[in-house]
Amino acid sequence: MRKGFWLILLLVGGLILFFEPFRGAPPEPEVTVKGTSLETTSGSYCWHSLLRGQCVDYIYTTPLDMTAKQTPTVIKPGAIIDVTYNDGPTPKRIKVEEWQQNGTRKKVRLKDNQLTVPTEKGLYTYHVSAWWGKGDGNVAFLIDVK
Repeated sequence: MRKGFWLILLLVGGLILFFEPFRGAPPEPEVTVKGTSLETTSGSYCWHSLLRGQCVDYIYTTPLDMTAKQTPTVIKPGAIIDVTYNDGPTPKRIKVEEWQQNGTRKKVRLKDNQLTVPTEKGLYTYHVSAWWGKGDGNVAFLIDVK
């Protein structure tokens, strides 16, 4: 009898953690280059879970604004950046854009959770947007290719 109680308690606890009813915000990616974490800034998001739902709006107008106070991470030309979602559910869709300081932007291909930085030197802002069935979120980070 006692063994059955603990088994049921473990099963219920596992289900609660699996469905994440207490998560109030979307997962954020770990952004790394050669194992070193890059600073990210979170943008506006919406997230709906079993016990709560909310949308949070930040005043950023572009990803360039999001990274305005960041110190850029110096990266070698052609380096590989890893963008992984380890904390929470895997996104159904991810979009990455590369922004240059003059405001131009272009889509960047994320293959196997990795992106390749340009070979041209300069400052680049990356904007990563992700969508789940429960909501969406985005982050931005700044690199200096030298």
